[in-house]
Amino acid sequence: MWAPSRAQPAEPYFLKLKESADEQGAIRLQCPASGPSPAVVCPRFNQVHRVPAPRPTVVDLTDKRATAAHSAAKPTVPIPQDERLRPLPQDELPRICQKPTITVRPGALGQLDKFRQDRHYLHPTWQDAYRPERANIEGLNGRAKSHGIDISDPTKRLAHGRVAQTILLALMMCSINQHILFSWQQTT
Repeated sequence: MWAPSRAQPAEPYFLKLKESADEQGAIRLQCPASGPSPAVVCPRFNQVHRVPAPRPTVVDLTDKRATAAHSAAKPTVPIPQDERLRPLPQDELPRICQKPTITVRPGALGQLDKFRQDRHYLHPTWQDAYRPERANIEGLNGRAKSHGIDISDPTKRLAHGRVAQTILLALMMCSINQHILFSWQQTT
């Protein structure tokens, strides 16, 4: 997503979806550094919202969840060096830094608007568009994991190394495709 500033050129920011699209297709986005579980560390967010520096804590490195949740494990949003020395005034910051959330309407993103998903998740229009493909994919997955070939069984491909495993898996998928074509030819 893009969050252009009025005083600066457009800069890329990956914003979190706050709410799904409404009837007109407008979506609400929030800063990824905000909320109860922020995804990034942002010096601008800490400056604008006056977030105090976190107290040093001991992290159990054997606990993957606690390690991933620590702020040191999250990516930091890069800001220009001159902005680190002299922070921008509030009105020159990107839009997402000025408000807790922003609303993006259809057509507001320019060329990036093509990446929007206009169908609401599990809405009847979404189901009409994606259910047939999903049924085909799940059918193929069921056939691939059936008792005949069973790509999920590692004893069926005992070669060592990722490359050899990938080649064997590709050959197994080719044989599944040939079986599908052969069965279709027999029925038609």
